[in-house]
Amino acid sequence: MNYSLGLPERPFRAIQNGTKKIEVRVPTKEKTLPGKNIYGQMNTGDTITFTNEDTGEVMVADILFVHHYSDVKSMLAAEDVENVLSSEPKTIEAGIKAYYKLADYKKNIPLFGIYAIGIKPVNKK
Repeated sequence: MNYSLGLPERPFRAIQNGTKKIEVRVPTKEKTLPGKNIYGQMNTGDTITFTNEDTGEVMVADILFVHHYSDVKSMLAAEDVENVLSSEPKTIEAGIKAYYKLADYKKNIPLFGIYAIGIKPVNKK
C-alpha cells in the first residue's frame, strides 16, 4: 500500500539526504476512528509518497518498520535522536520541546501515542 504525507522543506530534504531515517507522526482524533489510524496500519514493505509542502516536489520512500510509543522521550531514546530529528541540537530534550510545539501533539500524544516510521527514499517523482 502507498500512503501520502506532506512535509515542510527541512525534514523533506533531510529524508532525501538520508540524514533523517525516521518520520514521526501522531494520530489526531479524526485519524483514530475505527480503521482510520493510518500510522498503525502501515507495514514493512509499504511506501510513503512525501510531498514537499513548500515546493510541491515529490519523493517515494519504503517503509522499513513502524514502532509505536507512549511518549516522545521513550521514542527518541529507542530510535536515536540522530535518526529522528532534522533540526539542531539533536538531543532528547530538544526533541521533546520540538514535538510538543507542533499543533495538537502535546494533547494527542498522551491519548494516542507517537509513531516512529523507519523510511528509506527510493526515488523522486
